[in-house]
Amino acid sequence: MSSMLQTMYCVERSDGPDQWVQEQCFKTEFKAFVNARAKSLAFTNVYRVIYQSPGLTGEVVRVAKGKALLNSDDRLVG
Repeated sequence: MSSMLQTMYCVERSDGPDQWVQEQCFKTEFKAFVNARAKSLAFTNVYRVIYQSPGLTGEVVRVAKGKALLNSDDRLVG
């Protein structure tokens, strides 16, 4: 029986400057985003979605008060 390694999307809660606490992981980015958004609306914390796959991890989005937070290097058009 072979096990396939796949990407997981995890919701983390901000617990101070550069401190994150993992809360829950999902198989899809959409489910993780919806979970993070709902939590950010219900509580005052900032949440983020990260992806984790073998040998690769990165942040997808940060959410506060139901809205995505922009990074300083994000550029909006329009």
